[in-house]
Amino acid sequence: MSNDILSSVSGNKMAQLRQEVKDLRELLKKTDDPDKIAAIKKEIMEKETHYNILADRARLQ
Repeated sequence: MSNDILSSVSGNKMAQLRQEVKDLRELLKKTDDPDKIAAIKKEIMEKETHYNILADRARLQ
């Protein structure tokens, strides 16, 4: 795969992750159940970590 294609795929995934985190934060505002809150926060952290890894890779290219 060329770097252009890789960058494009990486950029698309980063945009998708940003949207998913935004959606999860909105869901978090509407949730009262402590177990669901913990699960949503965990998922947000995982997606933010994945996003940061992709961002670091993009910077190194």
